[in-house]
Amino acid sequence: MGHLTYLVFEVTWALPVLVLQWVVGWKELWKERRALLAAVAIATFYLSVADGVAISQGIWTLHAARITQLKIGGVPVEEIVFFLLTNSMVVQSVILVRAYGNRRPKITSEASTG
Repeated sequence: MGHLTYLVFEVTWALPVLVLQWVVGWKELWKERRALLAAVAIATFYLSVADGVAISQGIWTLHAARITQLKIGGVPVEEIVFFLLTNSMVVQSVILVRAYGNRRPKITSEASTG
């Protein structure tokens, strides 16, 4: 995979979760789309800036043969995509838990006498 390794692995890792969240809770996610987009955008921007500082200070590095070398503001695009994907999973999880988390399955008399 060469220069696409990091990008392919992170998309392959996150996409099934994101798709499942939309399949299960698309109505709630769509209803909360403005909050979803704002939260993901703000967190992704913040973490990308912090990552750029850390990379510029040599706190961590990325294997040059495993990234595309495309950068936005000095931050490898793979890092920005990583933050975008993880923030999306987290924010969508929060929305879905808030929407469905307090719902309890109904117990019928047949099931309780089992």
